[in-house]
Amino acid sequence: MRVFPPADDQTARLAAFIAYGLLGYLIALGCLLIVLVRARHRLAIAVITIAVALLTLCHLAWLGPLFVNDHRAASTPKFRLMSLNMYNGGANSRKVAQLAERADIVILVETTSAALAGLKPHGWDRRFPYSWGDPRDGSFSNTAVYSRFPLSSSRAIGDTSFQQWVTTVRIPRVGRIRLMAVHPCNPYCGGDRWSAEHRLLRKAVIDNVDHPLVVAGDFNAVDDHGPMRALQRAGLKSATDVAGAGWLPTYPANRLFPPLLPIDHVMINKDLTATSVASLAVAGSDHRGLLATLALTAL
Repeated sequence: MRVFPPADDQTARLAAFIAYGLLGYLIALGCLLIVLVRARHRLAIAVITIAVALLTLCHLAWLGPLFVNDHRAASTPKFRLMSLNMYNGGANSRKVAQLAERADIVILVETTSAALAGLKPHGWDRRFPYSWGDPRDGSFSNTAVYSRFPLSSSRAIGDTSFQQWVTTVRIPRVGRIRLMAVHPCNPYCGGDRWSAEHRLLRKAVIDNVDHPLVVAGDFNAVDDHGPMRALQRAGLKSATDVAGAGWLPTYPANRLFPPLLPIDHVMINKDLTATSVASLAVAGSDHRGLLATLALTAL
């Protein structure tokens, strides 16, 4: 499924767990090595062991870069971007506002008017005087962008299940950054919407990738999924990968067990670098948020 990505919704759900194949291969490899030592007839076992070892190396090669810093040097002052799925407005407003104090730009998906109103008593409008998708600017939707810096040329990314935006942020001493706040439908939506909305997102990325570009939000896809690899071929790279921040699963965050799937992402093109990415726990949400420190790069 990694080499030949599935396009249908049902198989795509299974493909979300591709990375966990590494655990199965490691267990199998250990068992095979024990059998190989004890077996009298070893040729068949040796062939199988070599095959499993090669598959294990493939998985390590896919996951390894997440833990290695790309060392893209920053050429401008840094800015911080926070992204969070608010679980249909259920995230704790006080906690969201507290975490957002560390950010210059905030992307909130699955918002509600009540949830956004709940942020106001915590100095939200003072911290973020510029917005798109907030009731105050007449463009309320279930995806909102907040910024300490001016926004311009804001528009919708097609007709999708959840609202998605592309806008321009003018950051002092950095310049103009194209920003896309995204939330394509998940594989449970049915009707091929997961694939179709990711194709629409890829087209929007291609249209904007010639400028410094940040794409962030709930992608409803892991790095191994075909649509994410298509975005990589279009010129994007995960900020987690660039910073060497490691494995950062974000969903589900409201269970008794830790999050399993990294479906929330901050992606950047070659004009930017990421110096750090961290996940954020927020009560009331089924996702962990992400906080990425970014800058333009000289590369």
